[in-house]
Amino acid sequence: MTVDTRTAGEAGSAEPAAGYPPLGAANYGVVLLFLAYVLSFLDRNILSLLVGPIREQFGITDFQYSLLAGAAFALVYSFASFPLGRLADHYSRRLIVAASVAFWSLATAAGGLANSVSQLFASRMAVGAGEAGLAPPAYSIITDSYRPAHFGYAMSFYKTGVRVGGGFALVIGGLLIDYYTRIGPIDLPVIGTLQPWQATLVTVGLPGVLLALLLLTMVEPQRKELAVSRSGRERLPVAEFVRFIWERKRVYLPLFIGSSMLAMAGYGSSAWYPEFLVRNYGLSRGDAGTSYGTISIITGVVGIMVAPWIANRLAARGYRDAYVRTLLATTLIATPPSVAAPLVGSATLTLLVLIPGMVFSGAYLGVMAAAFQPITPNQMRGQATAFYIFLTSFIGMAFGTSTLAAFTDFLFQDDGKVHYSLATMQAIFKPAGALLFWYCLSAYRKAMEEAGKWEVA
Repeated sequence: MTVDTRTAGEAGSAEPAAGYPPLGAANYGVVLLFLAYVLSFLDRNILSLLVGPIREQFGITDFQYSLLAGAAFALVYSFASFPLGRLADHYSRRLIVAASVAFWSLATAAGGLANSVSQLFASRMAVGAGEAGLAPPAYSIITDSYRPAHFGYAMSFYKTGVRVGGGFALVIGGLLIDYYTRIGPIDLPVIGTLQPWQATLVTVGLPGVLLALLLLTMVEPQRKELAVSRSGRERLPVAEFVRFIWERKRVYLPLFIGSSMLAMAGYGSSAWYPEFLVRNYGLSRGDAGTSYGTISIITGVVGIMVAPWIANRLAARGYRDAYVRTLLATTLIATPPSVAAPLVGSATLTLLVLIPGMVFSGAYLGVMAAAFQPITPNQMRGQATAFYIFLTSFIGMAFGTSTLAAFTDFLFQDDGKVHYSLATMQAIFKPAGALLFWYCLSAYRKAMEEAGKWEVA
């Protein structure tokens, strides 16, 4: 079987291709997807400001909390992405996104009603299952909505939701937890008494239901670059996807595992930096969230949007591996300030040194998301995205949060030495990611030469 790179309209009938949607419709869709992505990181990262209250209420350690905040979400999120990614390759991507947003939003709010660790653990698992339905269809929609000249910028704009959402989780979460702490426990009929941390979860969860309704109004673009059999079959079995990836493991594995190394450093930092500012420098939770969150938003947007500009400049110079070359360069630049920031000895200096580190640390997000789309046939993009999510989430989120906590609990054996754990994470995993990107360069050039000319059995 060979790959037919015509659009679905061309491949399935004699009708002309629908082409790309109008730019206004494409932009409307990507803005809604961006808002969904922001909300997803708001809902998943909000717990980073609730470490103290949750530990106090349930009597758990840092490492036990890390399993609640990381593994509970990440394990389900990782595995659920596979079936949802396959659905996104064959069914309405718009409906999958809308249903997923509604589900995880209600699950977040339900976490605010938890009265035990097991109940909160279950709610975080449900949040993970819901959020697994966003990225595979979103990546596919964006890829089919924009011409190549605009695609990298559109994907990077969408990926700024990582930093914007993570930052807003800290800013909004800090304001909410301070507000609810001032007013004290809330007594509600039927529900009972909500502690401040519980009221915070309910407040950030419910607005997602309204966004889910708005997502139904966006246009779903025509699928392009479809892989079809000569007999007209358009749906490829899972075995075809597995074989396609395995035959190209020299490009996909270092690309995805390298990104996972950066995710370990990133998720570990975002989960524990606010708590570090509280423990080591005496900031209030509101001040810690506002300071770190604001920096995260600004540096994230700058870094993620600068990266495609760098990649486009490299591509204009003839580099077929421009995306991966950008990943390598920005990771190397980000490493020194990221390691130094938690060690400089004051909150002000830490946040200042952190700025360049976070600018270049965030650069990989949009470029990485764009890198594997053009080297993957349309009907495998959702599944490829699911594979990417599985590795970055399973390795990055589940192990990143817990590895940092393990350094604090078992290596340094002191809650007050979380800054050493933060520096150690950056010193180990950023160079590891850079090495894998370097290893990927030649294979990626070969994959780009092959793009659009795939042959599958």
